[in-house]
Amino acid sequence: MSYQRTYVDSLFTYLMLSEKRQLAASYVHRLTLSIIIGLAILFSSAAASTEITNDKTPSDDQTDEKPEPGITDSVPPVQAGPGGSITLKTKDVAKAEALFEWNTHVMWESRYVSEGRDNLSGDSIASLSSELIVGDINFIPWYAISPEADYEELNLNFLYGVRPLEVLAVYIGYIHLRAHYQGENAQDNEISLGLVYKLAKKYVMAASAYHSFEADGAFIEVTAKYFDKIDKGINYSVRSGLGINTGYVPDGHIGINNLELRANASYLPFIHTEIYAYTAYNIAIGRDAEKYTGDELLGDFLWAGIGFIYLF
Repeated sequence: MSYQRTYVDSLFTYLMLSEKRQLAASYVHRLTLSIIIGLAILFSSAAASTEITNDKTPSDDQTDEKPEPGITDSVPPVQAGPGGSITLKTKDVAKAEALFEWNTHVMWESRYVSEGRDNLSGDSIASLSSELIVGDINFIPWYAISPEADYEELNLNFLYGVRPLEVLAVYIGYIHLRAHYQGENAQDNEISLGLVYKLAKKYVMAASAYHSFEADGAFIEVTAKYFDKIDKGINYSVRSGLGINTGYVPDGHIGINNLELRANASYLPFIHTEIYAYTAYNIAIGRDAEKYTGDELLGDFLWAGIGFIYLF
């Protein structure tokens, strides 16, 4: 899931596109939106059918094997990650969180990056998030602030996950977003669809598409990830991902926008605390800032983040 997902300038400034480009973007993002809604209905029906025909509960699948990151027999738990994007939890953290009633995630990032863009032009951002599960719905609030840029953002994420196949998990989401940037306020509503496929042991592929009703466009991300653990409580992963703009950044170019490379590491020193960090590099693809103003913040840059989770 980022799932994520806000491009600051597009929230406050919508520059008119050429007539041909508007038409092309409209066709592409309407097709994306139709796919999101169609797959959401399809997998919701599959989930309902599975509940009727399968008597096995998640607890039936629990084993005493050593926890490791990745897909479990139930729908993999999620959390807010870098830039507010929705990411999978490691099994170590999920197991630890089951012993506590609440958790808090605190993170600092050297840049606020989404859709391949350095949204705050080099300024850092700090965030606070948590998760609450009500029935089959995951509620994930994410609050971020950057005093340097006079920027604040609140994301209210609602996700529903199903597992139609042993190696496939599907997440359907809705997000309400509110932002304050240099004295101006904006808000948006988005819907999303995320697919996570376990390609092999320790290898996961994922795809997500999210549609903005404010921009009337969508963004698609496709990623591949390798994960492992060095020792008990020490996990790491490396991933690469392609980002495709279909009107989500309305004044940016349509098509593949960026390639992101990221390395993550986490350490669980105590049962109620996890420390994690990442470093990433973004590579712009097809950037044309002279023709598309939405490409001005799209570029090649390095950034990093560090945070912790506290369970209580």
